[in-house]
Amino acid sequence: MIRTRWTSMLALVSLLTSGLIITADTPAAEADETSIAITSPVDESTVEGETLTVEGTFSNASELVLVVGAQELLPIETVGESGTWTVDLDISERDGRLDLAVRGRDLTTRYTTWSAFLEVDIDNPSESRPDVTIVSPEEGDHDTRILKVRVNVESEHTVERVEVRVNGSRWRHAVALPHSPGEYRATFPAARVDFASIEARAVSANGHSDEAPTTYVSFRGAQAEAPYVYEQDRAMWIWERAAYEAVFDEDARDRLGTVMDDTGTFGSDPIRTIYLGVGRYGDKDMLRDSRDEVAAFVTWAKDRGYHVQATVAGGTQPPYLGALEQFQHFAVAEFEKVLNYNLAVPEHARFDGINVDIEPYILSEWKVPGNDLPVRWLEVLQTLIERRDASGLPVLVGPAIPRWLDTSSCCTTVTWHGVTKPLSEHIQDMTDYVSIMDYRDAAEGSAGIIAQAQNEIDYANQIGKPNSVVLGVESKDLSGGGDPETVTFWEEGRTYMEAELDKVYDAFSAESSFGGIAMHHYDDLLIFPSSWEDMPPVYYPVPGAGPEGPEMPT
Repeated sequence: MIRTRWTSMLALVSLLTSGLIITADTPAAEADETSIAITSPVDESTVEGETLTVEGTFSNASELVLVVGAQELLPIETVGESGTWTVDLDISERDGRLDLAVRGRDLTTRYTTWSAFLEVDIDNPSESRPDVTIVSPEEGDHDTRILKVRVNVESEHTVERVEVRVNGSRWRHAVALPHSPGEYRATFPAARVDFASIEARAVSANGHSDEAPTTYVSFRGAQAEAPYVYEQDRAMWIWERAAYEAVFDEDARDRLGTVMDDTGTFGSDPIRTIYLGVGRYGDKDMLRDSRDEVAAFVTWAKDRGYHVQATVAGGTQPPYLGALEQFQHFAVAEFEKVLNYNLAVPEHARFDGINVDIEPYILSEWKVPGNDLPVRWLEVLQTLIERRDASGLPVLVGPAIPRWLDTSSCCTTVTWHGVTKPLSEHIQDMTDYVSIMDYRDAAEGSAGIIAQAQNEIDYANQIGKPNSVVLGVESKDLSGGGDPETVTFWEEGRTYMEAELDKVYDAFSAESSFGGIAMHHYDDLLIFPSSWEDMPPVYYPVPGAGPEGPEMPT
């Protein structure tokens, strides 16, 4: 367990592992070059059969994982710190395009590193999936409240059923049109709503299914209500492990409520906004499979005076790949999942916003001069906002962004729609708010929380966006990664953190654009003590807090 008196030693270890200090035993000239590559199959090749053997090389890397179609992570067994690797991938139920890459950990910097992505075409026609498209109605406004939905299904196999639903109602069978092969129709009676989501899915005889992108329609000139940007202080991220526990377990929910309302243990402000991780967890997808339970949780939270926002990433594994063009449809579907939930439940059970955690700068490609990832990121965010607007829902859209997007470092000055300026300003222009990952362990100084957020605060004031800059702070133990100890408050403890946050409040309380502090994240805050020198350390007074760590959901 880390203690404050070890901070200097930890800082030294962090510098050593990040390559910032070169010892006499490891001269800089002799440092290993880090690389990961897939050598077989080759890019754009065609493969068939039940098993694909993927082979490659690695150097100065560990923890290799094969990323399969941005939806599956397959561990790769390796020996040593360099050499070759091989892994067998089951493709018996796959057909069509499959994107592959390998992720690993750079042993010098301790940061994530990647191979290049490659694409293979799997030729297993018996495993092809249907392709579903909503043909009509077109997205937009309609004079009638009766919806006549037409769906097109392209399939190499017999289509067993096609289903349609509106605003999360029960799925209804669509009828095949006898004179239009591949066309299906379902009619929905008049509904007393201003906006509606239309979803369609199909299942073919080989057991595979597909869902169409959602179509959003409005009725008789209904106008979307603008979202209200409220002060989010304090906010807290709750990732899927704890989010599913709180949604499905009332004891865990009560424990969360105690933490949210607690102000006495650390002299802190109460937490009033939840950023709830809603991605798939294990075999469950809460917003698709368990809407009633989610609605009960959100209603409970709002009854206690909290705001709840859904946190979504790229809909991929790992979660930040949604900015890549070939995976953008996953990010859109993940975002639409929240919109469709909101349209399916009573207003009091709806999410107030969507916190978007797509971080393309984690990819190695970000550092390659001339790469298009910054523009791709903007395009994805713009698409998500357009989907929000089409749905008519007044939900906030706010991305999590790193503190350095306003600097002149690689890929942070971007030309977008003919205007060249910092990437942070482009993002602030288009979104309702930003939550800056302002991960520093001191409020003051040129590298402190206040200085690192000043540009975004000033720009939001300039463009007239009150409450639109939320500052995220870190409490995780990052000693095993590449980040220096100055990123997190873990070494100093909660008492020190609160004293530094008081300085942040003093600096920004008069700024109209300041939207509050967000803490990262719930699980780690439960095991984050007042101080490592307190004997015994003080933790939240709830079960699962302290050295034993948070409880796992059952």
